[in-house]
Amino acid sequence: MPLPMVHLNVAVLFAESLQGHVERGPFYLGNIAPDSIHMREGWTRADKENTHFNPKSEGDHVEQLKERYLTYIQLHVDERWKWFVRGYFMHVLTDFYWFRSVHPAFVKQVTMTDQDSGINRTKDELGRLYYQETDQIDFNLYQQASWSGEVWQVLETASGYDIADLLTAEEILRWRDHTFSFFNERANEPGIIPQYITDVKISTFVDDIVQRLKVLFHGWDIELQHANISIQAKLR
Repeated sequence: MPLPMVHLNVAVLFAESLQGHVERGPFYLGNIAPDSIHMREGWTRADKENTHFNPKSEGDHVEQLKERYLTYIQLHVDERWKWFVRGYFMHVLTDFYWFRSVHPAFVKQVTMTDQDSGINRTKDELGRLYYQETDQIDFNLYQQASWSGEVWQVLETASGYDIADLLTAEEILRWRDHTFSFFNERANEPGIIPQYITDVKISTFVDDIVQRLKVLFHGWDIELQHANISIQAKLR
């Protein structure tokens, strides 16, 4: 999956592309919230699949996510909640498209390079290389992106939300604080130049996914508006 700074990069460009007001605090927090499961003692892979709405059966996953989105966003009338939910679902969708583009391309390129070099890399070794490169990409964004400082200032004062059956506000805020601390500990930085998941590739992915998500969420929100108008008409 993409790590927190890539998710925040998507969130920043998405917010900047909109003409109306964006509640940036809850929106940015929502964009990193699904991974807050890491703050729960004894969390399992099944727990993480639950917070990311991973499909349990065949079908159109994006359509399933739309139905969940339309349910969650109507749970509260507070606009900050609605921006938090948008951010949350943006994270889930970004992961979904990442695992259909960046990750398989990484595996394919490493495998081909290893074959040419006569290297037999284990699955664990491939995983370590993947996280070395994605960690470095995140450190590059944290240290160099013009928007990084402002985003973390906004996140520092953001309020968390309990999400029934998924996460608590306390877990989400602990994950925010843990992530900030991680990037401020230089020993955590791999200190490499990524060869496979490069800054250029990430920039291309982020630009593409922002455009895709704008279209998707616009359609979902229009559908929500039409549904609400229909309900109001029936109540008259």
